[in-house]
Amino acid sequence: MKLILPVMLLMASTAFAQLSPGDLAKPHADLEGLSNCTKCHEIGKQLEFKKCLDCHEILDARISRKKGLHANKSYNKCTKCHHDHQGRDFEMIWWEKGQDNFDHSLTGYLLEGKHKGIKCQDCHKEQNIIDPDPLVEAGKKLNRTFLGLKQDCLSCHLDEHRGQTGKDCLKCHDMNGWKPASKFDHDKTRYRLTGLHKKVKCEKCHKKITDNKYPKDADYLQFKVNNFQNCTACHKDIHKGRFGENCQKCHTTSGWRNYDQNQFNHDKTRFPLKGEHKRQKCEKCHPPGAPLAPLAFGKCSDCHFDVHFGQFADRARKGACDECHDVNGFLPSHFTIADHNKSKYKLEGAHLAVPCIMCHAKVAKNTPRERLQFTFRNTKCSDCHRDIHKGEVKKYLKKDGCEHCHSVKTWHKVSYDHKQTEFELLGRHSRVECIKCHKKIEVGTKRERIQFLKLKTVCVSCHEDIHQGQFVEKSGIVICEKCHGFTDWFAEKFDHNRDSKFRVDGAHAAVKCEGCHKKEKKSGKEFVRYKPVGTACSNCHKGSEILKGAQKI
Repeated sequence: MKLILPVMLLMASTAFAQLSPGDLAKPHADLEGLSNCTKCHEIGKQLEFKKCLDCHEILDARISRKKGLHANKSYNKCTKCHHDHQGRDFEMIWWEKGQDNFDHSLTGYLLEGKHKGIKCQDCHKEQNIIDPDPLVEAGKKLNRTFLGLKQDCLSCHLDEHRGQTGKDCLKCHDMNGWKPASKFDHDKTRYRLTGLHKKVKCEKCHKKITDNKYPKDADYLQFKVNNFQNCTACHKDIHKGRFGENCQKCHTTSGWRNYDQNQFNHDKTRFPLKGEHKRQKCEKCHPPGAPLAPLAFGKCSDCHFDVHFGQFADRARKGACDECHDVNGFLPSHFTIADHNKSKYKLEGAHLAVPCIMCHAKVAKNTPRERLQFTFRNTKCSDCHRDIHKGEVKKYLKKDGCEHCHSVKTWHKVSYDHKQTEFELLGRHSRVECIKCHKKIEVGTKRERIQFLKLKTVCVSCHEDIHQGQFVEKSGIVICEKCHGFTDWFAEKFDHNRDSKFRVDGAHAAVKCEGCHKKEKKSGKEFVRYKPVGTACSNCHKGSEILKGAQKI
């Protein structure tokens, strides 16, 4: 009896090892053993979905209520995402396209806006679960489960308004971000915003209040405002009560300067106010104590200082301001590209996309003559662009500048005839990208550049010697051109009868190269042995009838 029991245990263990595809993961470890197989599997069948739900009761209840991912018919096969028998430490959830690419809309909650870019764990937290107790009783780890998450905004987000606007955040906000509150319409409140009030930040009228409810974010805005009937509730009365409290008699919300001009209409003078002139204070042109007339106004320079310091004085109109500007403002200038192309420097290619200020930068900074530069000694590329080649191509710069290789369309498209060098690009070389041979050197230093000079032109300086040194010359280099051309690696130039010590005649002419030249390994790399190769018949023909007869003789 003592012998029979160990033998039976050994047989059962052996049988289980043969039937089981592997150890169960930790969550299912208690189901290990032949006697438990039918708890998950039907005899002769694969995993049974209904049997899974016998244990996963919470999931069964959600499916019955048509809640969550597993309520989808396409997810009623557990093995689609869950695999077992892969060992104790195997992760039970398999994400077909990766967890970050999971289609969350299948759960019944579509991820929109900012929700798209956040990690799963940012929302699926222990504190966000609606009813955690049943999950804990079922042995779920609350920091790993995806079940039972709340969907209201305030379950994840702090109530910045402290209940002033209710709990339905989506009345004012959307999923693209809290700011701006795209759905909020101030016109539906007791105070309709018009004019410049539309541009005022909320906190200018809605003051900050500090409380201790949320220590990390103690400030919130008070939305309820009572005193808003008179402008003076927010704005200082610069007139000190001389015109009463009804500011709207003269002003509008479009700006203080847009006052009622009924008392004085400047358009009836010899100088109608237009553009920016309308926005100027009267005192700007008519200072206190100075006579109102006569004022010079025939030229812009009568009032405005020439910030260009005469750079346009040699033009036909002697630098009249209205060639580039108008009364609506100095910026933007209405000097067009078409106008620029009438100058000594025509804008073409990528220069058309360059902001004016990039070329016409400030000079004489922090001096009384600080100005934008519009006159230049020459228009060479090197006056604006630094030489990233650090002198490697200076002979071409001296000849005809950067245009020798580049055009104004883009730096990246290079037009260069490689025949001008000692290495003409032939065959496959003509299709190789420049950067493959001309690499960056002295990287990380001030001299970092692409190398064009002193490049080696022997094949092995770029290509690996796959022959493992079999064809090294006495000079110490391999001359690949003896056998190969530039079209491909096929040894088109090699003639066995001319270039080797062994002529290929007779039946040998029909033998494939690999019949004699076998593959070997050296330093872990495989290569074909070409030399030295034995030329005696016995090196290749071992045990043939001819050699046997020769041995008898």
